[in-house]
Amino acid sequence: MHGESPFPTPGATVTGAPRDVAVRRLRAWSREWPTARATRVVGTRRQRGSIMMLAALWLGIAVVALGAIDIGNVYFVRRELQRTADMSAMAAVQVISTPSGCTGAQNAAQLNAQANGFAVDGSTYVIKTSCGRWDTSSKTYFGTSGNPLNAAQVKVTQQVPMFFLVGPPRSVSATATAVASNIDAFSLGTAIASLNTQQSALLNAILGGLLKTSISLSVGDTQSLANAQISLDKLRVALGAASMQGLLATTVSYQKFALALVSALQAGGDTIDAAILQTLAVAVPGGQNITIGDNGTSSPGLLSLGLSNPNSAATATINALDAVMVAAQIAQSNPNGTAPVINVSAALAGVAGLSLQVINPPVLAVGEGGTNSDGTPRTVARTASVKLSLTLAALQPVDLLDLVTVSVLSTPVMVTLYVAPGTASLTSIDCEATKAATQASLQVTPGIASLCLGGSSACTGSSTVPAVNVASITLLGGTVPVAAVALPGLGPLNASPGPMTVTINGSSGSFNVTQTVNSNALGSDLSSLTTKLLAQVAAPGALSIQLLGSNLLGAVLSPALSLVTTLLTPVLQAVFSLLNTVIVPVLSLLGVQIGTATVHNMSLTCGVPQLVQ
Repeated sequence: MHGESPFPTPGATVTGAPRDVAVRRLRAWSREWPTARATRVVGTRRQRGSIMMLAALWLGIAVVALGAIDIGNVYFVRRELQRTADMSAMAAVQVISTPSGCTGAQNAAQLNAQANGFAVDGSTYVIKTSCGRWDTSSKTYFGTSGNPLNAAQVKVTQQVPMFFLVGPPRSVSATATAVASNIDAFSLGTAIASLNTQQSALLNAILGGLLKTSISLSVGDTQSLANAQISLDKLRVALGAASMQGLLATTVSYQKFALALVSALQAGGDTIDAAILQTLAVAVPGGQNITIGDNGTSSPGLLSLGLSNPNSAATATINALDAVMVAAQIAQSNPNGTAPVINVSAALAGVAGLSLQVINPPVLAVGEGGTNSDGTPRTVARTASVKLSLTLAALQPVDLLDLVTVSVLSTPVMVTLYVAPGTASLTSIDCEATKAATQASLQVTPGIASLCLGGSSACTGSSTVPAVNVASITLLGGTVPVAAVALPGLGPLNASPGPMTVTINGSSGSFNVTQTVNSNALGSDLSSLTTKLLAQVAAPGALSIQLLGSNLLGAVLSPALSLVTTLLTPVLQAVFSLLNTVIVPVLSLLGVQIGTATVHNMSLTCGVPQLVQ
């Protein structure tokens, strides 16, 4: 109603009732006018409030947007810092095993950071490099203690100013850890530089005795296997293990292990050596199973792995001949010392029989240098502990004084060699830019070698070597001995060399090399023992006449002593020569060290740096 005007239309005449209507309209309009005016005022105020709210909203959005720029800048800086930390850690770990050590690693990290635009100034731009050891068996994985150092942890920090947000600069940091494992694979023994026919025949006889079958490797076959390398990762695949840790826990028969070696060689493209090794993949009657991972002398295995991360060994290689020799000995060993005696058919002059007993097999080693937290060496190879006995062949009887016949060595006389386990521990690896400059250092302690001559094979430190009759005397034309020439048991004579340092490098272009600590020929330390033994045999009073029964020949038999000495000495000299020139070199292929320290280094791998954290 308030929309109609209470006044009459111009020109209209107001009279009577119409006039009353006009008056009523005027009164109604006058009552409603303040309400309409108030409504218009409220609407205007509401419009003004909405504008203020919109302004506040847009201001908030602007603040958030500007703050997002600061926050985005922080995240961008953090990402760049992480890239800098990653690259610096990788640079640091590559030099951590060099002689410059942690100092060199810290310098390398800082130089790398600066080269990537991180202007280190100690306040706005800060870098901190920690050297340590990465070990997956520890709770924290990375620690600043331990030996050798194989990891570098780099933390970079930058003060980032706030452009729009109020407050001090924001401290932003990033951390990266890189690890590089330098891995050496080695054994105590000797690779074959040259093998003569006699040594080859003896090796076949010993290996055949271990495997209880006939072996006929040629000299060329043996030398070829001595140069063949087997990837541990390919061996893992051949044995069906999911990881290197799984490989170490694998237990198989000798035959299955040898077939796995064949498969690993084939996978690497070495079909020639695979074919040679196939001839050695035989079933060993009564042979013990072979566990790949070694657990000490009480539970011997093929391989001692000294790595914080076993999977790092995937790039390492071992020697094919070393592997099959160790496996054959494990198959015929017994940790309780009751290993079977293996009779070896070897045609050696002056030797009626040869027997071998593997007390403890050797162990190959793959790992890093340095020591564990308890101070024990991290990576250790062991030599075999064996007992070798030679029974001397009887000589033709000799007449003496046209009265008696002297039969030298008519009863078994044994020369026994017992070799205790020796060890080689990897002390350090220095990886440089060239193979010639890269080297591994090892501390080697050969096992104690004992030599005896007597009536049995007893020949250890606590053994009493029994006396033996080295000759019998009969009346000319008779068959019943009337006297005997006795020799007291001689030995054990011991060679106990101390620790020696062996350094391996790649100056030849390869790390598959053999290194001996001195220039002496293999067996020279045994020569000193055989010389002493010969002197004891020839010493006055060493031999004595033992009269059998009652006879009157005692006074006339004394010349028999000098005759026996004259006949026995060259026999022993010949047998001892065989020990030095034939038997001991072949035993070294089985991981037996006699006095000298000879290390067969199979491979050396300088670790490729990798980020782990």
